[in-house]
Amino acid sequence: MEINKKELKKTSRRFRQMASRVLNAHYNEVNSIIKMFVEYIDSTPIISEYIQSIYVECPDLRNEIAEVSQSYGRRVLNTGDTPEQEISSIYQILKLISEDYPVQIYTLGWGYTSSKKFQDMVKEFGNRVVMPFANEIDAYLADIATDMGYDEESRFMISVSGGQAQVNISNDNSTLNATQNIQVSQSNIDNLISELKANLEKELSDNVALQSIIMDQIKLIESEKVEIKPKKEVLKTSINTIQSLLKTVPMAAAAVESANRLFESLAPLFN
Repeated sequence: MEINKKELKKTSRRFRQMASRVLNAHYNEVNSIIKMFVEYIDSTPIISEYIQSIYVECPDLRNEIAEVSQSYGRRVLNTGDTPEQEISSIYQILKLISEDYPVQIYTLGWGYTSSKKFQDMVKEFGNRVVMPFANEIDAYLADIATDMGYDEESRFMISVSGGQAQVNISNDNSTLNATQNIQVSQSNIDNLISELKANLEKELSDNVALQSIIMDQIKLIESEKVEIKPKKEVLKTSINTIQSLLKTVPMAAAAVESANRLFESLAPLFN
């Protein structure tokens, strides 16, 4: 498939938004939202082709789901032993649910919580099943973005085999301009930092501890970026830490986007 970095960003952002909807769904609505989530995955080649490249059929999945749902919390779903197995297994679970397989999601999350509330069970299904799947796909898309470098406009050919993406410049683009302007806009970085802080306050309002850790990393960036010779390892470690922490909170879609844009603005200083 062909895609440029702008399109990839939009795909990644939309994927996180859809995953967030599943994670925050009401127990009466979660089945229909999972259906929308799977439809988006299936209609997005850069995601669906990756899943198909590592696909290993779970032949007894219907029986396993039935047994778990009828176990009153004594059993949980088996999602495999490797990231690839996990992605493939969870996709098949979500796909089956999206096809109106008669199962209540709370019964699949029962084994992950001691709570007897349906909403808590659905939340734990999201945390223990949907979130690992979403994080792995998001990391895959992030790796492709890294391989694309800083070029926003050029189109790249993405070939997927065995779970590995090969990123090549499209034949329609004769060359890649490898020369990067090492100048950075301080005002743009300042604006992105302010935007990130605002999004953290909104989306991590119920997780003050994590918000505080991320804010400490932002302070390091603020203090280092004004230096005549900023320490690139400090900047790189701080922004990478912020991005890694935010990946544990899929519902923080706006903060993730702000952090990614901040990374791109700081990237010329890493060289």
